Amino acid sequence: MNKKSHNKKKQKRRGRNDGRNKENIIEGGCEASQATEAEGEAKPKKELSYEIKHSDVMGRYIVATKALKAGEVIIEEPALAVGPCSGCAIICLGCYRELDEANLTKCAGCKWPLCSSSCFGLGRYTGHSVYECDTLKAVPPDYNGIEDLKDSYQALMPLRCLLLEKADPDKWAALSAMEAHNSVRRARGDIFPVNDRNVVQRLKKWGLDYDDEEIHTVCGILEVNAFEVGGTGANARALYDAAFLLAHDCTPSTTHTDAERAPARTLTVRAAIPHEPGDLISLCYAYTLQGTLRRREHLKLSKFFECACKRCSDPTELGTYASAFCCPRCGARVLSSAPLIATAPWRCERCPYEMLATAVQVLIKRLTEEFEQIDANDVLGYENFLTKYRNVLQESHYLCLSAKHSLSQLYGKVTEYMIHEMPEEKLHRKVEICRDLMKVFDVIEPGYSRLRGITLYELHAPLMVLTTRDFEKKAITKDNLRNRLKEIVSYLSQSALILAFEPRHTPEGLMAGAAADALRKIKTWEQIIGKIS
Repeated sequence: MNKKSHNKKKQKRRGRNDGRNKENIIEGGCEASQATEAEGEAKPKKELSYEIKHSDVMGRYIVATKALKAGEVIIEEPALAVGPCSGCAIICLGCYRELDEANLTKCAGCKWPLCSSSCFGLGRYTGHSVYECDTLKAVPPDYNGIEDLKDSYQALMPLRCLLLEKADPDKWAALSAMEAHNSVRRARGDIFPVNDRNVVQRLKKWGLDYDDEEIHTVCGILEVNAFEVGGTGANARALYDAAFLLAHDCTPSTTHTDAERAPARTLTVRAAIPHEPGDLISLCYAYTLQGTLRRREHLKLSKFFECACKRCSDPTELGTYASAFCCPRCGARVLSSAPLIATAPWRCERCPYEMLATAVQVLIKRLTEEFEQIDANDVLGYENFLTKYRNVLQESHYLCLSAKHSLSQLYGKVTEYMIHEMPEEKLHRKVEICRDLMKVFDVIEPGYSRLRGITLYELHAPLMVLTTRDFEKKAITKDNLRNRLKEIVSYLSQSALILAFEPRHTPEGLMAGAAADALRKIKTWEQIIGKIS
């Protein structure tokens, strides 16, 4: 499923150092952490708040068996297996941090890359386990062929799964019960050859005796069921025993976090919104901040099904108009005439104007490529994109939302745009951007979602600066001041509550702490204006 964390900022592309010799390689090892290998097993099981159902369309899925409050834990379980994402850079096999190719640490046992000899992932089954180290001793990496080393990472996560058959039969049994969709994947004609080249043949080259079909099945299980996990600078994928049963919906009803440093890499799934008994418990297998065409294309290509959820079925995307264009004739919205049919024409709501589906695809591709060329910290670049295409894209189009999402976090935090130095015009711009985002996030990621928590925090900051400046200029009455502070307290309280569920060391966890600190500081205003709330 590759259920994704939706708040990751776009990063600049890194250059590839083809075939460069590597020096300054330091020795490290697994032995010091062997004691952690069996740590972090599951907590005693409590009564489940869900039950497993089955349908011909959805397969297995889960529904609530009792009323669930927003924020309530639904699933909390250790990983079955964790490993590198396909197509990753050179990363530490213990913690999945990307490494400087010119300054690597080698595992003392197998010589594969690590971040240090004291990495917290050494000896853990969720990192570089002892049994993986023993297996890789026979195939030490060639640091003179860095591109081949990168390619070899694609075989590591499948290998970790296969090693469980002997190392941990219970985890292997749970993993083997997952759907691989081999018949669908084989019929596609593109997936099996790639896995054969990158995984099957690689494992054979390493002298490992696994059946080809078994390897392909493991690859399928990963493609269909794996979660992307990890915080800033560390990305991996993991399999979980119950969470893989969560159904897909493009407006998910849950949010999830993984305990990156916990020995068993525990995944916690919480209700983002209240549930009643019988309600579907869902998450989104795609990126919610995309339009229907892109989401459905991703789901069909990588998850092997065509989504027909309420959002995908509605040309307006539940009133968000996240895929809408501007009509070049009358300026009204241009929408798909049948969003579940990729070849359907797009039509103006007001006049006879029509676009062929092929023209829409070409336009989206061109605009996306231009958008992705913008540097991740380029405030003017994002603003210029919005201005340039204001007569092409509706203001809530997902590409505009993506630009605004970046701007909401850049305004107030980058050089020349620090929050206390920004002129009122820019502060009001940040407020406008955050409010635009919230209108959409309240629909596509309702409740206790990470996107909403972050945006609420970003919204409070310019409001607080504007309020403080107005107070200092004596341009605001006590009643107006009290009302403004109530609004800010509301945003901060929601943000702190939502983001408090994130691991403390993550950017979101740190933001939760900052929100709580800001709330405490606002309380000092009560000495001037009386009780705020």
